[in-house]
Amino acid sequence: MEIIYNICFITRKISNEVEVLMLFRKKNPNRHKWNGVGGKLEQGETIDESMEREILEETGLKVKGLAFRGIVTWNQTGGMYVYRAEDAWGVLDACDEGELAWKPYQWVMEADEVVSNIKYYLKDILQDDPPLEFACIYENEHLISVKKKPLPDLAKELTLTI
Repeated sequence: MEIIYNICFITRKISNEVEVLMLFRKKNPNRHKWNGVGGKLEQGETIDESMEREILEETGLKVKGLAFRGIVTWNQTGGMYVYRAEDAWGVLDACDEGELAWKPYQWVMEADEVVSNIKYYLKDILQDDPPLEFACIYENEHLISVKKKPLPDLAKELTLTI
């Protein structure tokens, strides 16, 4: 299985409420759904370099505390590396991919407008537990199941904090 995508969930705390920076996508995949920030790895990039580039390109923000949190796979045919970041600075730019907005964590977990699999892994990736695989199964573009699996020890070596 080839993993060529990445996604990051950037959080901030406002009055004891966690907010997540979300992107309302105007392009496929996940058109007209809220999603994290991310994209495709480019040739010659490490997964961390790719994630930093995607965050900067899509948001104009720089982040500290970027942490690899696992992978999300779909139908054992593809997947994405999942990151979180807790400290972002800079001016939030307009994005060619869609609208950016800070959304309350609870809204992200409950809203139908959010990509369907996010509510099954967001809580885990925002914690400091070991990275996991979230294996999603889709039928006719509908999410059927999500199974949490430990990653092989080798994947733990990918965990880098910047």
